[in-house]
Amino acid sequence: MSAATTQAPRRSRLRGAAVVLVALALALLVGTTAGGTLALWRDTATVTTRMPAGVVVVGAGAPAPTGTLADYASGPGDPVEVPFGPAQAATLYTTGAVAVPFQVDTLSQGHRGLRYQLAPQVAGGVFGQSVVRLVRVADAGACTPAVAGEAATTATPWSGAYSTSTALRSELWCLVATFDRIRHTYTNTATVDASVTTSTGAVVGSVSSSASWSAQVLKALDPATEPTHRVAVTWQTFRGATP
Repeated sequence: MSAATTQAPRRSRLRGAAVVLVALALALLVGTTAGGTLALWRDTATVTTRMPAGVVVVGAGAPAPTGTLADYASGPGDPVEVPFGPAQAATLYTTGAVAVPFQVDTLSQGHRGLRYQLAPQVAGGVFGQSVVRLVRVADAGACTPAVAGEAATTATPWSGAYSTSTALRSELWCLVATFDRIRHTYTNTATVDASVTTSTGAVVGSVSSSASWSAQVLKALDPATEPTHRVAVTWQTFRGATP
């Protein structure tokens, strides 16, 4: 009886060690394939017997090779963001439209799905007086002011189906802003009537002339002082079918 009681904990310790080693190997593998710049963590709340410790990665930034974006989440629920504004404000002000491509990288292992939401956070400047929308695109080259497609702000790159993938998925987005420089337009018309009257009081001729002109009042904005705006990327993992 004593032998049985001493060996059972030993098997438990071995299994526990195997769990840690598997988790570490996965983290190292994903970190190496992504250039070692990713934020990796274990989600102990979703431990399963098949995937004892999974890896979750969420990152966002200007289009770049997968795994090398500017901002990666450092832990569960940590949002990431894409800054924009000062570099694009002059083009938006002078042409009336601008397109800003950006990329979202994700990975979710085990039985966890992953979804994220995009929220442009714009205050002041030229962008603050513009209409902003987000559109999914196939690649960065497709991100132009004339891009077609319905506006969208959510994506679910990983379903709740079991996955052991170590390859990040990259999705390209396009922020399109349109700006109307005209604050308002006004038009004036002036008319002059003249006639010739004889000494007897008879009107022998008349002439009429009119002229119109219009002007536009433009919005007084300085693109050089444009503040930095952001697209906030919030995300959640879930279990089961895709919500």
